[in-house]
Amino acid sequence: MVNLDVLVVGGGTSGERAASYALGDGRSVGMVEKGAVGGACIFNACIPTKALVHAARAYKQMQRADFFGLPVVTEGAEYRKVKAFKDRIVTDIGTGRDESWLKRGGQLFRGIARFKSAHEVVVDDTVIYARNIIISTGSLPAAPPIPGLSETGYITNLEAMELDTVPERLAIIGGGPVGVEFAQVFSAFGASVHIVEMMPRLLSLEDEDISFALEESLRSNGVLISTSVKVNGVRSVSSGKVLTLQREDGGEEELECDEIMVATGRKPNMEELNLPATGVETTKRGITVDASMQTSVPHIWAIGDVTGTYFFTYVAGDQARAAALNATSESRKEMDYSVLPRSTFCDPEIASVGLTENQAREQGYRVKAGTFNYADLTRPIVMGDTEGFVKIVAEEGSGRILGGHIIGSEASTLIHEIAVAVAAGASVSRVGDVLHTYPTFSEGIRYACQSLE
Repeated sequence: MVNLDVLVVGGGTSGERAASYALGDGRSVGMVEKGAVGGACIFNACIPTKALVHAARAYKQMQRADFFGLPVVTEGAEYRKVKAFKDRIVTDIGTGRDESWLKRGGQLFRGIARFKSAHEVVVDDTVIYARNIIISTGSLPAAPPIPGLSETGYITNLEAMELDTVPERLAIIGGGPVGVEFAQVFSAFGASVHIVEMMPRLLSLEDEDISFALEESLRSNGVLISTSVKVNGVRSVSSGKVLTLQREDGGEEELECDEIMVATGRKPNMEELNLPATGVETTKRGITVDASMQTSVPHIWAIGDVTGTYFFTYVAGDQARAAALNATSESRKEMDYSVLPRSTFCDPEIASVGLTENQAREQGYRVKAGTFNYADLTRPIVMGDTEGFVKIVAEEGSGRILGGHIIGSEASTLIHEIAVAVAAGASVSRVGDVLHTYPTFSEGIRYACQSLE
């Protein structure tokens, strides 16, 4: 039996960070991982997806190089080379993390972890006893129970990133961030893409104005979109695969494609853990934790996607810091999600923080909202990148900023200025008075605030 002070089950982003935070002061720390240390974010989620999105954006810019007086690229892209670029980026970032952990004095156990008791974890033939345990096993793609889907076959983001060629006709079930990002990637490289979404609009958690602007942008680039539709069934035919769609009015129509991608969400990866042996409470969403990331068993913490809180790498990273600190000291660090910026790395990018306009009204605020278009900013005009706008949601009277929403280039970077304003309780007048460098995209935030003064 191996005895440890801290055992981290799962070596993904949050697990690796938790183990690193726990290491020190002579503590013995181990990590269980069946794959490469670094997990989904590096090897089959955040990093490879963003690499493909960036390649698609670059290809689009190359095709309109004449705007800058440069020669236009007329030859088609070889997608296998794009995939090779993605693989190279993943390798560069992911290689050596296992060895680095071992060199720092940590222990690494290869295999699938299964709890024997609240303090004991079995990995293959090794029994590990740990005083404190942090569970960080992540999540898996979740497929809806659509008749015929499993029999007909489909891909998720995992398989999509390993394709050497793009499907000629691709149906994507799900219009959330994953579905939207892959729609743009494959569309940019020649696929005919059709997004099917049950909700009335894509990215249903975003502000309505943002969602509608994205839909308009996607359609202008050839992506077909069906919202407020349900997939009643899937079947194979000699020429491909057929989805039977039920419209909001009850009528049905058929959509034929060569491949189906399912992008309808994720589920906690906890089935193999044998959690009943620990007494840890769970729900369908994942492992139940409090604000300190502690489970119902005092010496066991859980972090990241397996908790079903927020499926963001940066949230998981902060949860890792909290759990490791709480597990190795008398301190009690609690998570605060009151200001949580988020981004979708499509083209144009989308980012938001705080309340949407509708959410603010529903919560009883008297609301005023202002926008400023990229087309009226010098920097986007110079760059030929004028698609998008900044939207600020504020409380009428006080002018306090309740939320901010951006669609356009650099949105994922710009949103943090608004996040700080929301966290500080700043007003539109305060942000509007701050000088912004010219010419920049960030001026749009200032001018959107000034429009509400």
